Amino acid sequence: MIGVIADDVTGATDVAAALRRAGLRTLLVLGTDTAEASVAGPSIAESAAAADGIVIGLKTRSLPADEAVAQSLAALAALRAQGADRIYVKYCSTFDSTADGNIGPITEAVADALGADLVVTTPAAPLHGRTVYRGHLFVGDVLLAETHMRDHPVTPMRDSSVPRLLTAQSARPVGMLPLDVVQRGADAVREAMDGARAAGILQLIADAVTDADLDVIADAVEAEPLVAGSAGLVGALALRETVAGEPAPAPPLGRTAIIAGSCSRRTLEQIDSFQAAGLPAYRVAAEPDDSAEDLAARALEWWDRQPSDASALLYSSSPASERRDDVPGAGELYERTAGLVAAALADRGVTRMLIAGGETSGEVIRSLGTTAAVVGEEVAPGAPWIHDEKRGVHLVLKSGNFGDEDLFVDVARQGSSS
Repeated sequence: MIGVIADDVTGATDVAAALRRAGLRTLLVLGTDTAEASVAGPSIAESAAAADGIVIGLKTRSLPADEAVAQSLAALAALRAQGADRIYVKYCSTFDSTADGNIGPITEAVADALGADLVVTTPAAPLHGRTVYRGHLFVGDVLLAETHMRDHPVTPMRDSSVPRLLTAQSARPVGMLPLDVVQRGADAVREAMDGARAAGILQLIADAVTDADLDVIADAVEAEPLVAGSAGLVGALALRETVAGEPAPAPPLGRTAIIAGSCSRRTLEQIDSFQAAGLPAYRVAAEPDDSAEDLAARALEWWDRQPSDASALLYSSSPASERRDDVPGAGELYERTAGLVAAALADRGVTRMLIAGGETSGEVIRSLGTTAAVVGEEVAPGAPWIHDEKRGVHLVLKSGNFGDEDLFVDVARQGSSS
């Protein structure tokens, strides 16, 4: 069984989608308390018995390194207790991290716990336009440091060199697996891995520009106890698993609530498209003295005035030019508001929700009390429906940059189609 430790909620759904796409029955666990988390009544242990893969989604991307490591090791223990014999440390395909971590420290700690002497790692995910060439990470045709990630408020990425980024946050040597070696095939990769081990390298960064490159790497590392990277490489590994081949479950039709907190360019485009289609949308906008409860109450009053079968969008997303600097802690305020709104909508009987943004998604699942979910079909690559059977809701937890411009419109209309 494949067990995955993911550093945030939307990243966890991305990798869960990759496993489900390969045919694996996949369980998504949000947190490490496997004794209490449940799916439709049975314990996680009983649910895990029917799973081909388990993904644990944490919120460790920007924590202090020691806290991130502790939570990741707890997740490792939980996965091993449920029978996972192959572990994957999943991080973002844009290598989101601080100067001190947490990708390097987490991978080193998990390697120590498993007794692994080499970890092949790559953020490459060609499906999402992320590629690595000569150690440099590209987003589409643009170097990482030249994208919007350069000015990310929490994890600004000012360098495109994965070896430099990883070396700065790692205690042990980092090496490179060049593209020309990868393209010579799995035997050449295994030979390079043996050389890296002999040189004392722990983390070996692999170039990859196509899915075929990831397939070669997956062949080479198939027997390794620990691999790391984005959802790209684990998807290639999943294709080598024996699976039941059951179709991914789909949610029932019904009214959909779309809650957007991401300020990424793609989410803003999706909001514009939704409004251009004439569908109902409400902007959550705070004044300096507003509380989350105030904002949620106004949003819910608006929701309650909409037709009872109408899907609708509630959003706090805005471009940088429109953000106010006189609302203290605006980001946390809007996240808390999103959680309150989602919980209230679930209480009103709304069973379909699409949440845009990693921090927003984390607050929503916390407010809903979602601890585990069955992974279903995707609405966009890396954005699957997940079914929290205990709470009775179907959720899409979408990274801000995922999906095409019409995603919100399509999900809303699909929910109400006959």
